[in-house]
Amino acid sequence: MKKILYPALGAVIIFISYTGFKKLEPSPSISIYGNIPPEEYLTGRFSYSENPLFIKPETLGIPVDSRSHYLRKEAAEALKQMHSAFSAENPGIKLYLSSSTRNFRDQKAIWENKWDSALFNGGGKDPLQKALKILNYSSMPGTSRHHWGTDVDINVLTNDYYETGDGKVIYTWLNTHAREYGFCQPYTKNRRKGYLEERWHWSYIPLAGKFLSGWNSNFGGDDNAFKKAGLFKGSEHAGHLAGMYVNSINDLCR
Repeated sequence: MKKILYPALGAVIIFISYTGFKKLEPSPSISIYGNIPPEEYLTGRFSYSENPLFIKPETLGIPVDSRSHYLRKEAAEALKQMHSAFSAENPGIKLYLSSSTRNFRDQKAIWENKWDSALFNGGGKDPLQKALKILNYSSMPGTSRHHWGTDVDINVLTNDYYETGDGKVIYTWLNTHAREYGFCQPYTKNRRKGYLEERWHWSYIPLAGKFLSGWNSNFGGDDNAFKKAGLFKGSEHAGHLAGMYVNSINDLCR
């Protein structure tokens, strides 16, 4: 304790210092998740179109397909810079968004459309084998990086497109420059587990890395978190695989 006399004020001001208090840090949920509980944000159980943390990328001049798109503002601003740099070097090639943020409901519709499709029901597949086939390219609801507002799919959603012509130019440029703007390809080839390669999928790592850590903190140690029957079609058969698929990414994207 210190006593300091301030004659001009005619007062003694007492300062008390005590090192036993834990330093308070701002809660990460305030800046990262806004007013949404982390477990809801991370699994896409919120309305991104009504969330002030999100913005339509087309309002920044980023080309999109015929649908409405939303991204976290930070990701959209970085994408704008990356798109401008690409277009300056390749004025004749169009780089545009094909997919962006999806909530739990959006991802459930994608998953269940595939679950009910004859394409995934043929050959007498048991439920787990059917789920594994869908998981080549589609996430279970609640486990998609697209829930976070950080991930985008560009142009054409086939790897072949990026082997020739405009697609090859785009992919080569992104492999060289995307990290300068915070973006990384999470699903590269030669990974031992998880989704197959997706050359069209790019993630804004300054935020996505924090969300990945948050997802693991909330769900990574619970194999049953996505196994509840009725959560989505096949959840009781495939839900235990959630953590493995979420974490089987390019190491450079962590």
